[in-house]
Amino acid sequence: MFSHLHLPRCGLALLLAAALSACGDANILPPATEPAYVDTLALWAVTGTPIVRPSAFDLLTNQVVRTDQTASFDFVFDIVGDTMAVLIPRGGVGLTPDGGLQPVGLQWDTLVVAPSDGYDSRRPVRLDLGAVVVARSRAKLCNFGISAGFYAKIQPLVIDLPNRQLVFRILLDQNCGYRGLETGIPGS
Repeated sequence: MFSHLHLPRCGLALLLAAALSACGDANILPPATEPAYVDTLALWAVTGTPIVRPSAFDLLTNQVVRTDQTASFDFVFDIVGDTMAVLIPRGGVGLTPDGGLQPVGLQWDTLVVAPSDGYDSRRPVRLDLGAVVVARSRAKLCNFGISAGFYAKIQPLVIDLPNRQLVFRILLDQNCGYRGLETGIPGS
């Protein structure tokens, strides 16, 4: 028979387990507050370009960053063999393999929810014009007490091999644990 002292612990454990298993379920997460929007950005290859050019992207801060100034990023852009553009997750450049990338066979407009699994945290993803890649950030402690990531969809618009530059559009959901990939506040 359980005493009254065990019930609160048991209830708390069940509540925490439910929250962790439903991290991407908008019905269990606190209401989203940050609107997702589409932005167009540029990165330069991490090899073969001046170090002053940003070659990485930090999903947690929604910023392009320079790899000589920070290791707080989720992926870098590079060109392999002068012919193939790739995004490399942080684990592929020797950092903690948290988060990851995943190519998807969907068009930009039809991809409205990020997959819950299948992200590769180490291997590069080949970029082709028009193809869509989904990114999951490294884990962050959410303000409601669990660790989760941010999700984004990325689509190359220009792959300039001679200048080693990528221009891409990105839609990032900065609501911790939400996997929605549409503009606006998820669930509104």
